[in-house]
Amino acid sequence: MCRAQTACTTVLAGRILSADTYKPLTGATVTIRQLTTGAVADTAGYFRLSGVCPGNYTVEYQFLGYKSLSQPVTVGSDSVVTMAAVALPVDNQTLQEVIVTDRRSEAQKLLQVQTALSGSALDATRGQSLGESLKGLPGLYAVQTGPSISKPVIHGLYSNRIVTLNNGVRQEDQQWGSEHAPQIDPFLATRLTVIKGAASIRYGSDAIGGVILVEPKAMPSSPGFGGEVNVVAGTNGGQGVVSGYIEQALKQIAGLSWRLQGTLKRVGYARTPDYYLENSSYRENNLSGTVAYNRRRGGAEVFYSQFNTHVGLFTGAQVGSLADFYAAIARPEPLSQPGFSYDLGRPYQHVQHDLLKFRAFLRSERWGTVTVTIARQQNVRREYDVLAFSRSTDPELYLKLVTQTADLVWEQEPVKLAGRGQLSGSVGLSGITQGNVRRFLFLIPNYRNYGLGVFAMERYATARWTVEAGIRYDYRWLRAFFLDESTNAVTARTRDWRNTTGSLGVTYQANQHLTVSGNLSTAWRAPNVSDLYSDGLHQSAVAYERGNPDLKPEQALNTNLSLEYTGQRFYADIGLYTNQIDNYIYLKPDSVPIVRQRGTFPAYSYSQVLASFRGVDATIRYKLTDRLTLSSRTSILFAYDRTNHSYLVYIPPNRTDNSLRYAVGQMEASARKRLSGLYVSLTHNYVARQNRVPAVTQRQENGQVIFTGDFAPPPAAYSLVGAEVGFAWRVIHRPLTVILTGTNLFNRAYRDYLDRFRYFADEPGRNLILKLKLPLGL
Repeated sequence: MCRAQTACTTVLAGRILSADTYKPLTGATVTIRQLTTGAVADTAGYFRLSGVCPGNYTVEYQFLGYKSLSQPVTVGSDSVVTMAAVALPVDNQTLQEVIVTDRRSEAQKLLQVQTALSGSALDATRGQSLGESLKGLPGLYAVQTGPSISKPVIHGLYSNRIVTLNNGVRQEDQQWGSEHAPQIDPFLATRLTVIKGAASIRYGSDAIGGVILVEPKAMPSSPGFGGEVNVVAGTNGGQGVVSGYIEQALKQIAGLSWRLQGTLKRVGYARTPDYYLENSSYRENNLSGTVAYNRRRGGAEVFYSQFNTHVGLFTGAQVGSLADFYAAIARPEPLSQPGFSYDLGRPYQHVQHDLLKFRAFLRSERWGTVTVTIARQQNVRREYDVLAFSRSTDPELYLKLVTQTADLVWEQEPVKLAGRGQLSGSVGLSGITQGNVRRFLFLIPNYRNYGLGVFAMERYATARWTVEAGIRYDYRWLRAFFLDESTNAVTARTRDWRNTTGSLGVTYQANQHLTVSGNLSTAWRAPNVSDLYSDGLHQSAVAYERGNPDLKPEQALNTNLSLEYTGQRFYADIGLYTNQIDNYIYLKPDSVPIVRQRGTFPAYSYSQVLASFRGVDATIRYKLTDRLTLSSRTSILFAYDRTNHSYLVYIPPNRTDNSLRYAVGQMEASARKRLSGLYVSLTHNYVARQNRVPAVTQRQENGQVIFTGDFAPPPAAYSLVGAEVGFAWRVIHRPLTVILTGTNLFNRAYRDYLDRFRYFADEPGRNLILKLKLPLGL
C-alpha cells in the first residue's frame, strides 16, 4: 500500500573539546535524549550520528571529569547538520553520583548495514502494524495474509530467519507461520531499527536474514510528570486507534521512574476499489508498564507488556474442497460481497502474548558494564475454522508456547592504544528454554526446546578506520512428543545441533562526506518443530502442511558492501548484498492434495535446497532547493534455487518508491508561532511483476488436478500514488502534530505477489488517514 514517508538520512556531525585546553576529548559521548542512539568522539574529537529523522531533539554531551552539557537542535530535510564545536568545562568538584539519562541503542553495538525509523518518519506510520511500518524502508518487504496480517521481510527472508528484539528481549510467538504476525505494539517504540544481513554473533542462531529492534523511549530522568496521546483514524475499514502513555520521574527518590502505556485499535471490513472483504476486521487491546531505577553505578528495570488481538480472516479465501479452491482462483471477484461492518466471526485468530522482563546492570569505570536480562513470555494462539468441529466456543488449533530467556553481557570500557586507536568489545552468554502445548486438531506436536550460546566481539577504531570481529558458539536441543490415539502411548523424538559462526566488519571514513562499509558473516538455523513435524490442516492458511524429519540445519554465508555519501544537497546510500544458504528450508506448493473432514485441500511440504539471494538497496536524495527535496528508494532482489536450477516461490519483486517533499518550515513551535513545520509530499510507488518464479504447471493424478510451482501466475505490476501533509499546531502551550496521509489515491485495483490471499481478492483501495500526537507534561 502506498504511503508517504520521510527519509531518516540526516547526519548530525560535530566536535567535542575541552574548555580548559581546547584539545579533543577522545571517547566523549554524545546522545540524543529522545532516541536510544548515540556516538563516541574519535581521536580528533569528531562525532557523527547518522540516520536521524526530521524533528526537535536535545543533544547531550558527557565525559568523565567534565560537566555535562545539553543543546537543542532542530533537524530538517538537510543531508548534514553540522553543529558548532562544543567545549565541556572541567568539573573541579568532587565527583558525585549522577543519574544515567541516556543509553546506547543496541544497533550501535554492531558494525553492520542498518536502517531505522524514528521521529516524524515513525509518526507517519502510526496506526500500522510492525510489518507495515517497516515496509517502506529499502530492502524491507512484507508477507501478508489479507489486509490484517503482515510479517516483515528482510532481503527476501522472514519468519524464523529474522530475530525481533522487543525492548531488548528476543520475541518468541510462534513466528514460524507465514500468517503469524509479530505480536508487538509499534506504539511502544520511539525507534525501529533494522539490521540487514546475518547477525547471529550478537543475537544467536536464526538471525540469518537480519534483526529488528523495537526500542522504547528512554525512561525519564528529570523529576516531573509527562506523557503523550496518539489518535489515528482511517477511512478504509473505519480504522480507529487511540494510544498513549504517562510517565514520571520521582523527585523523592532520585533515579526512580515509571511508565504506563496502552493502545486500543478497531478496524472493520477493508474495501478494495470495487467490494468489501468480508470478515477482514480486527481489533487489538495492548498495554505495558515499566518501573526503573537508574544511577551511575547501576540500575534495574522491570517491564511487562500484553498484546491481545482478534484477527478476522477473509471469508472468500475459505474453501470446502480443492474444486472450490480452483474455482475461487479463477473467479475475478469473491462471490460474497457484503456491505461495511465491524463484525468479526469465524474464521479468525485470537492471540495473546505476555512478556515479563527484568534487567539489571552494574557499571565500573575500570572494569566496564555487566548487564543481566531475564524474561518470561507466554504466547497463546487460538485459530478458529470457518466451521466448528467440536463445541462452537472451541478453536480448531490451540498452541501455548512458554519461553524463558536469560542473557548475561559484559561490555568492556574503551581502551586507548599507543597507536591512537581505541579498543572496545563485549562477551556474552545467552540461554533459552521453551515448552509448547497443543490441543484439539494436530498441526505441530508438544515439544521442549533448549538453547545455549556464548559470543565474543571486539572492535578497533581510529579516526578513519573501524574494524570489528566476532565469534559465537550455539547449541540447540529439541524433543517432540507424539501421542498414538489408538493406544494412548507417548513417543518422543530428540534432535540436537551445534555450530560455530563468525563475522568480520570494516568501515572506512574517507572524509566527512564518504563512508565505505563491508561485512562478512556466517550464520545458521536449526530446523524448528514445524519444519520437521508439521502434519495437519493449518486453519489460517487454509492449507495442509507436511514436515520433513530429515531436514538439516541451514548454513548461510552473508556479504554486505555499503557506500554512503553525505553532501549539503546530495545524499546517497548504495548497498550490495549476497546471502548463500545451504539447506535452505521452504514450503513447496506442489504436494498431492489432502482429503480431510472439511474437504480436499492444497498441500505444502517442507523441502531443502541450496539457495542464493543477491540484491541492491539504494537510497538517493537530492535537495532541489532549500525547501524542495526529491527522494528515491529502490530495492532489487534476485533469488535462485541452485539445486534444481530454478527460481524460488514467494520472493519479493523489485520495487522503487519515489517522493517529492516541500517543507515550508522546520518542525518547531514557539509561543509566538502557532503553526510550524508545514510540509507537503507526493509519492509514487512502483512494484514490478515477479517474473522470476517457478513455472506453474498442472497434471492429473488419481482424478485430481495437481498444480506444481504455484497455484496461479504472479499478478501484474502496479503503481500507486499517495500524498501527505503535516504540521505542528500549538495547543495549550503544547505542539499538536497533525499528519494527513492519502494512499492509493487513484483507487487502483491491484494484487500483491506476497499476499497469500492474492488468489482470491484485490488489495485495499483508497485510504485517508489522520494522525494526531499531543505531548503532555507538568
